[in-house]
Amino acid sequence: MLLGEPQDNRVRVRFSGRFESAEVVWDCEFVTLQHEQQCHGGAPRGEVDSLRSFIEIGAPGAQGVPVRVGLDIARIDRPAILKMMVMMRNYKRLRRGRHEFGASRRGG
Repeated sequence: MLLGEPQDNRVRVRFSGRFESAEVVWDCEFVTLQHEQQCHGGAPRGEVDSLRSFIEIGAPGAQGVPVRVGLDIARIDRPAILKMMVMMRNYKRLRRGRHEFGASRRGG
């Protein structure tokens, strides 16, 4: 379920999936890496030099399991949202915390 209209660089969405051997609701903020760079002065949360695609999973709350997903894509649209949801549902070794993957995108 979309929680508002997708913007070019971020959207909030809730969807079901499996995590830690249980069915959960993902309370997801999905962002582009460009958005992440702009919000954090060119680098994510104090990191310097580069940024990689990431999944950041928090502790379960009233709205489900909070997750931030940042991908190196030009814009967020409905097909990108669907692909991200499939990725989350198919990822077998998810765990809490921040997990980075893929090539680095240079900060700035």
